[in-house]
Amino acid sequence: MGIIVEIIDSSDGRYKLVTIGKDPMDIYTFIRLVVSDETLILNFEYNEITVDDLSLGDLVVAYHSDAMTMSIPPQTSAYIIEVK
Repeated sequence: MGIIVEIIDSSDGRYKLVTIGKDPMDIYTFIRLVVSDETLILNFEYNEITVDDLSLGDLVVAYHSDAMTMSIPPQTSAYIIEVK
């Protein structure tokens, strides 16, 4: 669970990278989610939305792969993102 602090395109433009953080002022609480066409994104009423409907400051719950890069912030593939 975290607040969206950044939404950017990947370097090749195939994915969106959505960075969330429990504390928006502490980079060590951030996780960068790799959002693909296979990622299910739901609004607070559980209707499907697109990554373009996400906004900075949205509180989300993300279900993601256990595999992460060792970078800061760690990067992982997102399966489901729910806007709260």
